[in-house]
Amino acid sequence: MVNSKPSAKSGFPPLLYLTYDLQHLADRALVPDGVGLSQARIMSGLNMSSARSQRHLAAELHQTESNISRQLQVMKKHGLVSVRRNKKDHRVREVKLTSKGARVYKQAVKALAGQQKSLLKLLDQKDIKAFERASGHLLVSLNVKSGTKRKFAS
Repeated sequence: MVNSKPSAKSGFPPLLYLTYDLQHLADRALVPDGVGLSQARIMSGLNMSSARSQRHLAAELHQTESNISRQLQVMKKHGLVSVRRNKKDHRVREVKLTSKGARVYKQAVKALAGQQKSLLKLLDQKDIKAFERASGHLLVSLNVKSGTKRKFAS
C-alpha cells in the first residue's frame, strides 16, 4: 500500500489521506480494464438510465461540465459512450453507454469489489462492522447536505 502516514506537520486530517490513497488504489485496480476512477464514476451515472444529459451528469457527480466533457471525449474515442445532440435542443448533449461501455463498467465494478474485499481483509469483523456503520452515517449526511439522492451498496 502507498505510504500515507499523516504527518503532524502537514495539518491534513487522516481521512483526507485515506480518501486519496483509496482513489489511487481504485485507479490502479481499474487500469487493466482501460478506465480510471473518474471514468468509472461517469459510467456508474450512465448505467442508471438509457441516456443522460452532460449537464445533469456533471451536477450529479459534482464535477464541472468541462471536466465531464474531457472525460467523455476519451471515453467516446474508446467506444465506451455515445454522445449526440438533443433533437429538440441542440445545446443539450445526451450521453449513453455503448454495449462495450456496459461490459467495461461491469468489469470495473468487479475489480473495485475485489479491491474492497482485499482491503477489508486487513480488518477484523468488529472493525468492519464499525467501519460500515460509520461510512453509512457519513454517506447519508453527505447526501443530505449536498441534496443528492444516491444509493450505495453495502
